[in-house]
Amino acid sequence: SIIISHKLNEISYCADRITILRDGSTVETLDNQADEIPEARIVKGMVGREMTERYPTRSRKVHEEIALEVKNFTVYHELFTDRKVVDNVSLKLHKGEVVGIYGLIGAGRTELAMSIFGQAYGIKASGTVYKDGVELELNSVPDAIQANLAYVSEDRKGSGLILSNSIMHNITLPRMDFVSKKARIDKDLERNMADRYRQSLGIKTPTVEQLVENLSGGNQQKVLLGKWIFSQPDIMILDEPTRGVDVGAKYEIYQIINELVEQGKSALFISSELTEILGMCDRIYVMNQGRIIGEFPAQEATQEIIMNCIMQDSKGEIGA
Repeated sequence: SIIISHKLNEISYCADRITILRDGSTVETLDNQADEIPEARIVKGMVGREMTERYPTRSRKVHEEIALEVKNFTVYHELFTDRKVVDNVSLKLHKGEVVGIYGLIGAGRTELAMSIFGQAYGIKASGTVYKDGVELELNSVPDAIQANLAYVSEDRKGSGLILSNSIMHNITLPRMDFVSKKARIDKDLERNMADRYRQSLGIKTPTVEQLVENLSGGNQQKVLLGKWIFSQPDIMILDEPTRGVDVGAKYEIYQIINELVEQGKSALFISSELTEILGMCDRIYVMNQGRIIGEFPAQEATQEIIMNCIMQDSKGEIGA
């Protein structure tokens, strides 16, 4: 059998032979029958160099000002209208801070993120959202964009990008007014703006007129990030921002996020990879069954503490 994965622990555990691809070509094949190939050796083949750290360093200067505050947020399922998918959630996000949300599948993380972003998911939403201390009325996605919020979807191919369109069009789509003059799109301005993001984000393509469907997963993800960075947000809601990309592209995406946060932006970081949450976040909320069940500063959090929090809640021992 053949297993294809970016999860190195799966490959190291399962594979007898490991073939590494980079930029569409075979780099090498490693013999792993003795289960002795370390993950670091696979990473070296993938990125072409040694990686001494998986997560780039950041100054971590968290400001006292609260950029985003969600109070008593509740949302019901779109089809099963008596079922709460977000249950009385409250959280805060400071300027210059990366806040993680971790939970098992079905915990309600994506539902929370999408409902905050202009009620893009769910019905009967209640609760309040404050940005810089001012209550927001986010009744639609355009409302959220105008309030300088951005949501990087976990599903880049389904709802994040228009694959059959160019990189240029995808990047400028959230704020066409930035590349328009007298209600007409200035194609030269659009191309120049998109090319600026191609260079700054390291999108590997000869031209921004390339169709997004022709890019690798990692480069598609950079286009998705570029699309929302172009909208000039104050708050980035990142839902699985490194899903389905290789370890080298992950590092580059982490750097992009860190650069934004160091500029005073804020990021709400959702991930199914607990090591990623621990490596990137300043503070971590734990979700289970639509509720926030724990909050930990990054320096106090471990995989064991977070998983134990979830298991204890699932047993009904928290809040009983």
